[in-house]
Amino acid sequence: MKILILISLLLLTACSSNFKKNVVSAPNTPASSYQSDIVARGLDYDKTLNKIGFSSCFNQDAPAPIWKDILNSQNDLFLFLGDNIYGSSTDQKPISEQYRKMDQNAEYRRLREEVPALATWDDHDFGERDGGADWAGKDNARRDFLNYWSYTRESLPLEQPGIYHSKIIGRKGKTVQIILLDTRYNRSPLIMGDQTKKSGKDYLPDNFGTILGEQQWSWLRDQLQKPANLRFIVSSIQLIADQPPFEKWANFPKERQRFFDLLKGTKAGNVILLSGDRHMGSISKIDLKDYGSLYEITASSINRPNVYEDHDSHYLGSSFNGVNYGFANIDWKGKKVYIELRTLENRVVNQVQVPFK
Repeated sequence: MKILILISLLLLTACSSNFKKNVVSAPNTPASSYQSDIVARGLDYDKTLNKIGFSSCFNQDAPAPIWKDILNSQNDLFLFLGDNIYGSSTDQKPISEQYRKMDQNAEYRRLREEVPALATWDDHDFGERDGGADWAGKDNARRDFLNYWSYTRESLPLEQPGIYHSKIIGRKGKTVQIILLDTRYNRSPLIMGDQTKKSGKDYLPDNFGTILGEQQWSWLRDQLQKPANLRFIVSSIQLIADQPPFEKWANFPKERQRFFDLLKGTKAGNVILLSGDRHMGSISKIDLKDYGSLYEITASSINRPNVYEDHDSHYLGSSFNGVNYGFANIDWKGKKVYIELRTLENRVVNQVQVPFK
């Protein structure tokens, strides 16, 4: 009888050990209480990508009718640009519980089941509004991110600081590289400016801080040197726009210029930037000397649109304040990417054609 009890205890210990191997734990913290039960559609690395959807800012506590429109657009891939859940306020903790709430949205669940997805985070799924490297809860948030977006556990080293990663999809001649940056984990503290502005926080320029951190900069250089026919670089915050009084790369002017210089130095062509965060949609363009035109599409938000006007000299057309998502249609034969900002019922509110070689 004692032998049977001992064998049973050993079996239970082994089962418990095997389960824990599938959960990422932050040091000195308990394992996350939630892993998604969605049977998510996986990536087919040989598939030619023709249609890519992308957006950000999904409040899991509110309805989101635009998910139905996103489903109807029949994307080959969907990119979550950050603020995929809201877990930065005291009434939206723990973060793992907010992921559970997100999974209760029927249209969202169907999207994950039918369309492969890649994701990065922004401040609200990072756990601290406008948070950066000094946020004490960043390792717990990272743990919850990796546990929820389970594909990332095979996409980046577990000891890597942050959640940046990349994928190359498609066969020779039609390869698309998706680079997902982490603009949170290593970002230097922001310098506060005039907080009396009604439309947002006015941060002062910091010429000594970092957004990515040296390890991620080195990694990004390596990624840009890999062969690809088309590249989408996901930055959760805006990179080209430099005038709105919010979080943006322009709060760190040397980092922004370093990014532009890196594109030139690596001769990485056919780059399109994607960003979220701003609770509005916009299309930006900048012409870089010795490089050419660079476009950025800001797609935000799924269900938390803003109520104020937004302007920047780099915008093509007006910004859009309603709920929105981005849709990229790749014309491989004509060497153009037709990009649209869409709102409810797939109504197009802004669009641009981006040529590639």
